[in-house]
Amino acid sequence: MRSRVAAVLLIVCSVALVSAQKTRFGQGPPKAKAGVDYAIKVHISGIHLLPFCSGTANASCYTAIYVNATVNGQKVELMGSQIWGSGQSIRLVPGDYQARLLKAPRPAGANPIDDKYELVLPDRTVWQCTVTGISE
Repeated sequence: MRSRVAAVLLIVCSVALVSAQKTRFGQGPPKAKAGVDYAIKVHISGIHLLPFCSGTANASCYTAIYVNATVNGQKVELMGSQIWGSGQSIRLVPGDYQARLLKAPRPAGANPIDDKYELVLPDRTVWQCTVTGISE
C-alpha cells in the first residue's frame, strides 16, 4: 500500500514539475552598435551599488549602480541598472569610457539632470544610465 501511495505522490509531483512555467534565460546585455559614434568622453571616479525601490504600493526593488563621473567637464552622478548577474565580475570600473547622449528631456542647457546616456564598456556591451545629480 505504501508503494502505491509513493508512486501516486511521485506522479503528482512530476506532473506539477513538467507543467510548471518554463525557464527562459534572458537576453544578454546589449552590445555597442557598429557605425554609431560614441563621441562623449566620460571619466568614472567612483561606483556604488545600492538598492533602488519604486515608490508605488507594489514596490519593486533591484540593485542600482550609482556612478560618480565627469561628462564633458561637468561632475555628475549617473544611475543605471546592473547588467550582469550575481557571481559575475563587475564590468564597470573607474576609468575613461566613450558614451553617446540618448535623450535630453529639454533643450540643451546647464542642467543635465534626466539626460540619458549609453556608455560603452571594455567588452563592447553598453550600459544605459541617467544623470541623477550634479556637483561643482
